[in-house]
Amino acid sequence: MTRKYRQIGVAIVWNQERDRILIDRRLPKGRFASYWEFPGGKVEAGEDIAACIRREIREELGIEIFVEDYLIAINHDYDEDLSVALIVHNCLHISGEPQPLECAEVRWVTLEELDRFQLPPANYEIVQALRKMNHDR
Repeated sequence: MTRKYRQIGVAIVWNQERDRILIDRRLPKGRFASYWEFPGGKVEAGEDIAACIRREIREELGIEIFVEDYLIAINHDYDEDLSVALIVHNCLHISGEPQPLECAEVRWVTLEELDRFQLPPANYEIVQALRKMNHDR
């Protein structure tokens, strides 16, 4: 069996005050149905990570963001047939009201509140990186 490999651009979307992060809830079907996650999606051919993140956030949530600094990259094997590389960037919400266009629900949360939400396994490393970044500031 051939393992599929995907590069995923992931956005940590901060509000203007930089005290809340936008998360969305997956639709109630497929892998990790109804889990909460940081928004993002698959990098298309010929697309860089920043362009992928901007496009995905526009498609999924209907908002405009500014892609800022790189946070972390996480390689994760979901099962015997899928490996992903999550390329995570901090982003700033510029305009638009977040809408659940391709997800079940969206919510602004604090870094501390993230512990209350069920996230896919690879997302916990992102939370740790965010806490370290926040602590180092």
